Amino acid sequence: MKKRSKLLALLVVAILAFTLLMSACSGKKADAGPKKASSVTMNEKLPKMVDFWSPTCPPCRQMMPILAELEEEYAHAFKLVKVDTSKPENRDLAMQNQIQYIPTQIFYDENGEQLFRHVGFYSKEDILNKWKELGYDFQSK
Repeated sequence: MKKRSKLLALLVVAILAFTLLMSACSGKKADAGPKKASSVTMNEKLPKMVDFWSPTCPPCRQMMPILAELEEEYAHAFKLVKVDTSKPENRDLAMQNQIQYIPTQIFYDENGEQLFRHVGFYSKEDILNKWKELGYDFQSK
């Protein structure tokens, strides 16, 4: 049963990656990804972490309670934006950010400049340590 779940998850990720790749192959030259945050992240003058996820993705589901904790404990310090890549209205945003695999987390400074990008499961401790490494030593409420 575990093998079947893993295979299904891999298939979902592969289909999503293939779809994004085919959409991205529209003749435009690819680069390292946007350096500025999209409008979804520019609402407040706080550093931001954007999490690209899908409800069908097991690592994404594992991160849901972690992100909820971070959002509650650190809302005063950084903005957490969750983008569900399975929703048609978010596919363009995922393509603009060259999301190939989920979950993907992108860290931005308060001016919207991309600082760091991570693909895969990310623990609460690792996220906070990354912020610290990027020069932000947040204290919880």
